[in-house]
Amino acid sequence: MEKRILVLAIVVAAAIVLAGVATALYLGSGSDEGSVSYVTMAPNLMDGWLASNQSDAYIAWEPYVSSSVVAGTGRVIMWTNEIMPNHPCCVVAVSEDFLDSPDGADLTARFLKAHIEANRWMADALADPEGANYSLLLDMAADFTLRSQAVVEEGLGHVEFGYEMSDDFLSALTQFTDMYIESNIITNDTLSGLGYADASEFIDDYVDESFLVTADSVEPSPTIMNPADEDAMRLGYLSGDLHQLAQFVAQNDTVGGGEKDLFETYGLNVDPLSPYANGGAVMDAFNLGDIDIGYLGAPPAIQKHANLGTPVRIVAQANSEGSGIVVHVDSDIHTLEDLVGRTVATPGETSIQHLLLRMALEREGIPFVKA
Repeated sequence: MEKRILVLAIVVAAAIVLAGVATALYLGSGSDEGSVSYVTMAPNLMDGWLASNQSDAYIAWEPYVSSSVVAGTGRVIMWTNEIMPNHPCCVVAVSEDFLDSPDGADLTARFLKAHIEANRWMADALADPEGANYSLLLDMAADFTLRSQAVVEEGLGHVEFGYEMSDDFLSALTQFTDMYIESNIITNDTLSGLGYADASEFIDDYVDESFLVTADSVEPSPTIMNPADEDAMRLGYLSGDLHQLAQFVAQNDTVGGGEKDLFETYGLNVDPLSPYANGGAVMDAFNLGDIDIGYLGAPPAIQKHANLGTPVRIVAQANSEGSGIVVHVDSDIHTLEDLVGRTVATPGETSIQHLLLRMALEREGIPFVKA
């Protein structure tokens, strides 16, 4: 726990330095007439900016949204499921080098079995708010996010956890890829150079459902397949991201039955490394060979796989929905149209939150421009 707090403090300190640049951008440039402007900012700084009236609104994921709501600082004017119902958000990706290792495919299937069981346990706990497992889930969520139980309970009401990758899931990832192409973040030439005719073909090849199929038949193991520390499966994830709670639940031995956690139950030695600040950093860690498997947002996984050739495969979903557009509780902003002439903080141009806000504004014919 002390290690998690120390890491979070380091991340916050680094984000504050970066926010200085964003502050200069915001204070030195208002929104163009008829448009909505944006600055990029670490989500953990957004509530403070909103409270001090340095930004008009922000869009972020849970638990940041509920932190503002419970603190009485912010008010949600739109949830992202209102923009794109059931939209995918975080995914589980695995290194191709790890998959090619002697036991990589088997270990990946076992990891996904633990991920599946964690999701099922969370679903049962959430369905019984009076039960002991619901209280345990709130404890774990508060521990993982370093937020109060009131915040995580509010946040859990806006996140849909899951692992399956349906046709709608693939279609949404294709849509995100097409949006990147429209913004020239990914080009058609890039996809063509990789051998793909279009975004749909790219996503169909990038997403590998076979490990979920194999995981379904995985049984508990009496022994750990990779017991040595140097052979532990290295796990990457985002700092305090409620969307990625399943991996933290899978590490809890109470959920696993009292003696082993879910990873150990299915024969795995997993090393949850220090958390990363965002999905781009998780993809960078894959590129450097620092992690074997990771949880991150689908859009950065798409962008860096296409542009940098980051050698990973998307093997499961982690969650859908769970982000919102927040304004100050006393703001006169109530609709997207009210954002015209204002500045919104987003986690970055390649984040799913940025893409969804852009999608919502485009439907209203409102330009979305950098401040």
